[in-house]
Amino acid sequence: MLTYLLNIAFAIVATVLYIKAPWTYSYDYCVTLMTLFIAQNVLFFATDKRQHWLGFEFFFAISFFLVNFVYPVFYAPYEDRIYWSFFSYSFNDDYVTRSTALAYFGYAWYMLGATRLLQLQREEPSHPTFTVSMRQYIWFFGITIVAWLLFVATGGLAALQSVYAEGSNLRDVGIYSYFNNIFTIGCYFMAIFLFRLPKQKWWFYLLVILYFMLILLSTGSRQLAVGLALILVTGFSLYVYHLKWWQVLLLIAGGTTVLFLVMTLRTEGLDFGAWQQKLAQTKLDNFWDIFEDLIVNDVNLFRLFGWAQENDLTWFQGMTLDIASPIPGLGSHIIANSDVPPQMLHGGDLPSYLFLGPDATWGTGTNMVGEAYRSFGAIGTAIAMFLIGLWIKESYYRANNSIYWYLMYFLLVGHALIYPRAPLLFDPRLVIWSLLLLSIVEGITHIKKREEVQP
Repeated sequence: MLTYLLNIAFAIVATVLYIKAPWTYSYDYCVTLMTLFIAQNVLFFATDKRQHWLGFEFFFAISFFLVNFVYPVFYAPYEDRIYWSFFSYSFNDDYVTRSTALAYFGYAWYMLGATRLLQLQREEPSHPTFTVSMRQYIWFFGITIVAWLLFVATGGLAALQSVYAEGSNLRDVGIYSYFNNIFTIGCYFMAIFLFRLPKQKWWFYLLVILYFMLILLSTGSRQLAVGLALILVTGFSLYVYHLKWWQVLLLIAGGTTVLFLVMTLRTEGLDFGAWQQKLAQTKLDNFWDIFEDLIVNDVNLFRLFGWAQENDLTWFQGMTLDIASPIPGLGSHIIANSDVPPQMLHGGDLPSYLFLGPDATWGTGTNMVGEAYRSFGAIGTAIAMFLIGLWIKESYYRANNSIYWYLMYFLLVGHALIYPRAPLLFDPRLVIWSLLLLSIVEGITHIKKREEVQP
């Protein structure tokens, strides 16, 4: 209850600060917002009654901080602040403070939603009541391997390698994209349910997962590898060994270093000589530079906020292709038969269009708060973020008794770092296809189990 009351107070303060936020840059105002953000999270983890604090909320808070608060406080006040990535593109500096206030406003309402269910006095999930049989896990393993082989055979791996090494278009897709989707889901299944197996069964499958993570990182692609790492660390801490705070910090430091190296070297392919040369030229002028890939997404918030001041709210229009994504080919059909520009139909495409134009070969990412604001305005942003918080908490508590909610929660954990810089609507295709595939495997294995017990 204390956590709930504190977050009510923070939500009220955040609302007032957003309403009163200046329309010009204010360093002191941004520092105040950042300080409140840090204080709210410290109090949340200090007063929350859960025994296991490592999960979605923890990783999401870190990413949200980097995406929305580092630039306004540690870069914006200095003349040499704009020197990497698309911070060099035009955006209105006058929107920085008010956009940052909007970000904290949205986060405070998310936190209120994330603590809402604590007042129901639910018991904390200690150990799932459902079982995952070895037969089911072998199905997950088989699906992953077959999808990977088909992905490679249809040219998917070569296409992925060429994106960063040769500058190919990240948006180009082929038949291999469907195998990639199944492979991604299979990898998530293996990581999510790994610690539901007997200990002696872990090691082989853990090595398989790590192998795929290394292959993906070698291409410069990080999202799936990062997601799998988050799931494995969280699952290990929940069900095997409760990680101490300093151990988590060491893991974060090591993971951050690896991801920075991948980000820096991914355009060089597997040329070790080019790696040495690139590292020798790499210069870190600020501690926060190592988190560049997250920090740069703040500019998407500024641009979306500014766009919303000059245009009407888009409501659910910007989610059209996301909603249609579970049905193969439906998105292309909608684009071909719609008078609405494609960048207005998909969450995340509008910032890329505003910065790079219609023919960009790469994307700038987006900002979840900015997407909420340009769709629903300030009140809608509060409602949307509050509902996301409720969804996280509901998934966490229901995961104890339902394999499907268990899957949902860990899919969210796997996307905790990417979510602040992603579209507001959590990947519907991943969710629907994952739940459907799990249902199919559940059905097949249960039928075989019933056949085995029949006389």
